[in-house]
Amino acid sequence: MNIKEEIKEQLNKRTLLLDGAMGTMLQLYGLKSGECSEGWNISHSQVVQKIHQEYIKAGADIILTNTFGANRIKLRSFGRETNILKINEIAVNIAKDAIDKERSLEKRIFIAGSLGPTGKILEPYGDLKVSEVYKNYKEQTVILEKAGVDLIILETFYDLEEIKTALKAVKENSDLMVIASMTFDKNLKTIYGVDPERAVIVLENEGVDGVGANCGTGPEVLYKVLKIMKKVSKTYLMVEPNAGMPELVKDKVVYPASPKIMADYTEKFVKLGLNLIGGCCGTTPLHIKAMSDKIKN
Repeated sequence: MNIKEEIKEQLNKRTLLLDGAMGTMLQLYGLKSGECSEGWNISHSQVVQKIHQEYIKAGADIILTNTFGANRIKLRSFGRETNILKINEIAVNIAKDAIDKERSLEKRIFIAGSLGPTGKILEPYGDLKVSEVYKNYKEQTVILEKAGVDLIILETFYDLEEIKTALKAVKENSDLMVIASMTFDKNLKTIYGVDPERAVIVLENEGVDGVGANCGTGPEVLYKVLKIMKKVSKTYLMVEPNAGMPELVKDKVVYPASPKIMADYTEKFVKLGLNLIGGCCGTTPLHIKAMSDKIKN
């Protein structure tokens, strides 16, 4: 059985739990605002590994590599594009080492390669060419597959054209399962005006293995989004909410949704029939542990 079939077999049996935020955790360990978090794969690999291990201990079935912004276009904004191979390869090796360290748990942990948006505006509105976007995601996908990820998760996209192009690049240049997730705000649309129904229909027509929503304003809004997606989707469904909307309290960024709130929503998500549930910004191993306990029950 190949890895894609193995993951699908698991998903057909139960809800799989993804990990929580990487950026939030890195900030707790000292990542500065505006610093390239993927650069920490090289400079602070032990910290990244420790975060993975905490999520595995908390009950995650799938951990995401610290590669969200490790595509050439995004790395260029930090002057780090020459490190692209190293940053992505090390990210996968760190995740593998973390799993090896937690072998005592005796369950299969999958590694998802995390791919985020370029942060640039595509033509005709901006100057980024679609062909450039394709090349960008092809390069990162090829590196991640070769390094040994089990699946690819495209997350936090707003622009349907960009995520569609990224999906095409992954599908045409790898044999990996790919899940595509977009970010919706309170009016249940992305900032580009894409609604959940259209996202599902377009991405499933393009051959995606799973669709979903992540980040955004918290579990409440994403519950509404996923209810709409559920009505039209024929594939696996994923959700990774933020721990609510961040607030500034005494110069510190605080996320209001407690582990208990996230666990209560996890129950709702499971009842809705979602296949993959995890956390985005503001979620920690404590949130994932509470969510894991809820799923087990």
